[in-house]
Amino acid sequence: MAHEINSNDGLVLADKTAWHGLGTVVSSAPNPFAALRIAGMEWDVLESETITGTFNVGAEQIKVGTDQSKMLVRSDDYTVLGTVGADYQPIQNSTLAELAYAFRKAGEDTGVQVESAGSIRGGRKVWMLLRAPSIDMTGTGDEAVPYLMLGNSHDGTMALRILPTSIRVVCSNTFHAALRSSAGWSLRHTLNIADRVELLVGDLRRWQAKIEEGRELATRMATVQVNRKAVLDLWADVLTKLDGKIPVNASNGWEARKVEHATQFLAHATQVFDQESQQHGANLWVAANAATNAIQHLRAGWAVRTKDAQQRAYAAWDGTTATATTKAFDAALATL
Repeated sequence: MAHEINSNDGLVLADKTAWHGLGTVVSSAPNPFAALRIAGMEWDVLESETITGTFNVGAEQIKVGTDQSKMLVRSDDYTVLGTVGADYQPIQNSTLAELAYAFRKAGEDTGVQVESAGSIRGGRKVWMLLRAPSIDMTGTGDEAVPYLMLGNSHDGTMALRILPTSIRVVCSNTFHAALRSSAGWSLRHTLNIADRVELLVGDLRRWQAKIEEGRELATRMATVQVNRKAVLDLWADVLTKLDGKIPVNASNGWEARKVEHATQFLAHATQVFDQESQQHGANLWVAANAATNAIQHLRAGWAVRTKDAQQRAYAAWDGTTATATTKAFDAALATL
């Protein structure tokens, strides 16, 4: 199962369904504590005092214990979540809801709401996703929805992560895509999270400021009109930054593939640009987005050896592709 939502996992979604058809859809954004209840996440993480191993099961079996590690289990069905060190402090689902509530309250004046909440892998990973109001990036109807994901693990594999993202998190694929595609904040499970809430609320306000900065930059790019030559020059610069110089005459198989990929990239970007420019105009913002569309929906798939369209789509958000997307925007900004 690509979504990794097991029978003892839960999911709540605001307003619309997910691609996998699972979860409970509610007609309006729930508050974080209601989201916890609807998603079936009102269980706690229990900690064992010690861990004991049994060896040579039978007449001569030996039991060996240690207090240097402990086992974590769910309080509702005693599913084993993981084994961690003695100093590990679980961050409960209720704490995640409290953080989300503090963030939502701090962003009330801008309409921050819960978009989704859920667990995967039997509760080993959990999240809450906050949504800010959609913004018109250029004043021409080119809308984007900024999200803030609060992601946590109960198996010792990751810190609490607070991540700005453009991805609607609804399953394992999108959970890990958001982790790979975003910069944000991390809090280790050895800290008292309650003492950090005020600082984290400050992070929320910085996130909101970054959204506004991004909108202003996009609006500026949208005012720069471009002709076909300028667009092709930009895309050629992007390709060179990503793959090096494209040979005019291929002398071997590797160069032939390079030329073929460049041709496909330009064809894809051209199609996107021609469609988007009809609505938003032939400007630098549209040209840059056509390049990033080719990076995320075409170029990323070249490195993914699977016929699964969903897997290819989510692979577009891995670290390499995120870096390539940044390079494309940097190339566009350099022309201002």
